[in-house]
Amino acid sequence: MTVLPLEKETIKGNSIVYPFCDESSGLLSLRAKPSVEGDGECLILFKVLDLKRVGRDKDAIYIQDIYSNGPVNEGYGSAAMRALIKYAISKNYGNIGGHLSPDDQDHIARLHHFYKKHGFQLPEGLYGSISLDLSNPSYILSQLDNQLLIEENLFIKNQITSLKCEYKKLEQELGRLVLEKENESGIIKLLRRVFKKQSSIDKTSS
Repeated sequence: MTVLPLEKETIKGNSIVYPFCDESSGLLSLRAKPSVEGDGECLILFKVLDLKRVGRDKDAIYIQDIYSNGPVNEGYGSAAMRALIKYAISKNYGNIGGHLSPDDQDHIARLHHFYKKHGFQLPEGLYGSISLDLSNPSYILSQLDNQLLIEENLFIKNQITSLKCEYKKLEQELGRLVLEKENESGIIKLLRRVFKKQSSIDKTSS
């Protein structure tokens, strides 16, 4: 099977990214440019479980690992997961599964948050199986859209907060420069008086 370009996704700040899926090798690659060449910003390794062969209604996707090469907390992982979910729905798969293991303990809280916000059922404890039921695709797709809006609103709020901080710094810097200017003017006036007085003394002496 050839590499399949999927629907474009957006990340924080409305930047466009391009997911590509190669089911034969079990790889979804999220790229900053519409090209299959080079390493992706985020990679999801998966395999398709042939469940129909054992009497199940639909096959499923099992996530084996996720690798992020792009900047942290910029939305690349979320965009890649949305692309994988949409791909699984388009292929009429029944669910997406995976497993959280002690190998993930250094970032287990972040993984719980990541999978939960994309609708996955999580284990009762820290580790165990995760699963996303795809039997109601319309609802899942609407939830993905809602999550994207939430993330975009959060990004805008963070940008506003950052701009306010920058404005405050600039305001403080302006105040400092004005104060320096006022002090500078006072010093110049003092020097002028000194020079004028000295000039008067010199004229008197001569």
